[in-house]
Parts: sequence; C-alpha cells; structure tokens
Amino acid sequence: MEEMPPVSDTCVNRSLSKLKHLPLVVAAVFSFVAAGCKDEQRQQVADEGQNVGIPLQAAEPVEPEMQDVRLNLLPLLTDFPMVKLGDVQISCTRREDGGVLVTARAMLSVEENLYDMEDAPVVFNAERKEINEAMNRAMLPESSYLLQVGADASWITEEDRVAKPLPEHLQKMADEIKQMALRPIYRLRTPAQMVVEIPASLVATRAEGRWVMKDISFDTQPLRSLLPLIPERALPKDAAVVTDGFEAKYRALLREKIDAFNTAAKPYIESRESAARTRMLEAQARCDETEKKEQQEAAALEVSRKEWESLCAKFFYDSATYRGEWKREKNFGKFTLRISRAEKFDRSLQFVGTLSDTDLPQAELRVVGRCEVAEKREEPVSCVVRVYNGRYDPDVATAEVFDKKDGLLQLSLGDDGSLAGILTCESWAEQPQKNFQVQLNLVPSKAGGRRPSRHRAAATPPRSSQPSTSSQQPAR
Repeated sequence: MEEMPPVSDTCVNRSLSKLKHLPLVVAAVFSFVAAGCKDEQRQQVADEGQNVGIPLQAAEPVEPEMQDVRLNLLPLLTDFPMVKLGDVQISCTRREDGGVLVTARAMLSVEENLYDMEDAPVVFNAERKEINEAMNRAMLPESSYLLQVGADASWITEEDRVAKPLPEHLQKMADEIKQMALRPIYRLRTPAQMVVEIPASLVATRAEGRWVMKDISFDTQPLRSLLPLIPERALPKDAAVVTDGFEAKYRALLREKIDAFNTAAKPYIESRESAARTRMLEAQARCDETEKKEQQEAAALEVSRKEWESLCAKFFYDSATYRGEWKREKNFGKFTLRISRAEKFDRSLQFVGTLSDTDLPQAELRVVGRCEVAEKREEPVSCVVRVYNGRYDPDVATAEVFDKKDGLLQLSLGDDGSLAGILTCESWAEQPQKNFQVQLNLVPSKAGGRRPSRHRAAATPPRSSQPSTSSQQPAR
C-alpha cells in the first residue's frame, strides 16, 4: 500500500478558507477531521523515526546466477587440469514444478601449449645411415686393415676378425648423434589460451536459502582429446620441438655433428691402417727370415748328408774292421768288431757283423748295429750294437754280458774313425759300475774297402748251431 503524503499546515488553512461560507457545524466537523489527520501524520513520522537503521528483509532470488552454475561445473573438470573454466553464459526458464531449467555455455581456456610426441621422422634416415657407416669404418676388424695394406690372408688370426670397439671419445660422439637422429619430436597441437566452448544444462531448485543443482549435463568429451597431449612444462629439457624450418635446421645440426665425428675418427683410422702396415711388414720380414733360414737349413742338411755319405764311405763299409780293448776296473781284454755288410739310409746306417776276442778268433758272436747322424753337427755320431748268439769264453769277465739277452755296445764315432763307449746290458741301467769301457779303432783296409749298399735290407744274423767246447760257450 502506498504511503500518503504528509498534510502540511498550509494545506489545512487552505481547506478552512474554502469552508468559511459553510454552516458552523460543518466547519467544526471538518476542523476536527483535519486535526485528526494531522495528528495521525505526526504519529507515522514519529514511528518511522524510531525504526531508522533496521533493514527490510530481502526478497528470495527467482533465478540462479552465473557463479552458482560455475561452482557446480568446476568439480566436473578435475580430470582436465590443462584447462581453466572462465565465463559461463546462462539462460533460465521457470518450470511448472517450481524449478528453474538452466542452459549454459561454459568457456574453457587452455592454460599452456600442448604438444604431441612423434617418432623420429624418416627424413633423418639418411643421417642415421651415414653415422652408422662412419662407425663401421672405425670399427672394422684388424683383418680388413691388414688386407687393405696387402697382408697375406694366411697371417690373419681369428682374433683379427673380431670388430674393434670405438675409443671412448668416439663412442660418446656416435651415441650422441644416434640419439639425436632417433630422438622423438614434439609438435604443437593446441596453443595456450585457446578457448573451448562446451554446452551444459541443469535444474536448479531453491532450498534452505540456497540453490541446489541436479540433472547436470556437461559433456566433457571434447576435452578428452587433450588428455594424451603433453603440457609444455612437462617436455624434456632438450626436446626437439617442431617449429618453422625445424627439419632443415635439425638436419644441418646432425650434419655438423657427423662431420665432427669423421674429423675426430680420421687420425684413429689412419693410426690403425699404419699399425696394420707395420704389422704386415714385420710379418713379411719374419716370413722372409724363416724362408731364408729354411734355405740355410736345407743347404746345411745337404752338406750334412754329403758329410754323412763321406763318413759312411770312410768308416762304415763292407768288411770294415775295428780293433781295440775293453776294460772294467782291473779286468781288461781285446775286442775285434767286423762289419760284414752295411746298408746306408738318409740319416742312418745299419750293419751286421761279428764281435770277437782278438786273441781268440773262434770266440765270436753275431752283432747287429745302427749308426745315426747327430741332431747337431758338433755332436758325435752314435752307434748302437746289439749282441746276439755265438761263442765266447765263459771265464772272461765279458761273459756277464754275453750270458744276458740284452747285451749291447753303446758307442760314439770320433772324427778319426774311432769308436768309444761301453759294453753293457739294458738291465744294468741302475748299475753303471758293471759297464765295460770299450775303445775301438778302424784298421786301415788294404783294398780300400767297399762302399755300403744303398737301401738294402740288413740281414738278420742267424743263430749259431755249433756245439760249445771246453774253452768256449755258445751265447744264448
């Protein structure tokens, strides 16, 4: 109800002036009414004066505001930290059930640049191939360098065929280039401050002095495409970010590092080639030395062979006779060694003959001997003579040997043709005191002797079938 304006004294006086011609009764009544009106107005003014400072109760809002809607949309964006909720444009419609249908358009802005990671592009394949080839050249096995400088394949060992690891400084450079060539790239997909507009709807109802939202529809599907992207702050420190001219700049950087690797590897490769050449020359020198040594040995062998032939012709020939003595402690006697037939081989000579007492020729035993060229020219020719069956005097000390089945002469040929050594038994190896010392000298041949036959089988001495006599005993 509208308040009536206050009645002033002027208003009352004007009214009374208009009523001066009325009867006194009417005038009195009007005066009374006017006085009462004036008193009521004064009372209202007094009441309003007493209520100054007490606010009137605000009316309930009939529609939610933008901030009410934002507060209900914010929890729905917790999975999308890359965006920030800005203004929300709302439109409200009163429903029959008393609720308010709110349709909205939420404005979301991307907080920072978002990137997509891609594998290293194939455009860098040429650089990857080039660094691999550069590494291969520096890691070639020793065999490759040896063949390059002309080494013989027979000098190469299995170890030479194993690839050589790079020195530490070259390996470090190669690893850096390979990592660059294989490094993933990052391409800007969503720039910062880009705005994404998403529609929303909800139903608002008033309860206990606040708005309660329900049936919220807020489609965040457009934001899900941002989830795989990488925020700029999360990029690796040395991330390769695609910008204008990126490919050309990156390839130029790879080219620069490959050139630096080749420059650093050049002296290393040259040193390996030089080492291979030195090794090849040293091996060639050793080979030449070995060949020369073999030639010298072959020549020496030929000289030795000729000397041996001369020796055989001079000392070991058919009908050659050696005479001398044997001795053991105070016992001594005479020996005669006759070579019946000799047969010469390349490095040895075999013969058959007899061993007899010089003063008692009928005391004779069959022997088979073999002479062998010494390994070294300064060493004497050795001669082993095995004693077989025959006749011998049992009262002579040498009968101890002839009674055994393992008797033999171990002799060495002197430069003058003498034979010196021992008469022993193989079973006396631990009893050297039983050995007989023997010294035999070649008896000059009146007829000049007969050369030993070449590669003719030596005859095996026949066993004696003659009976023993009182002064002689058959050997074995």
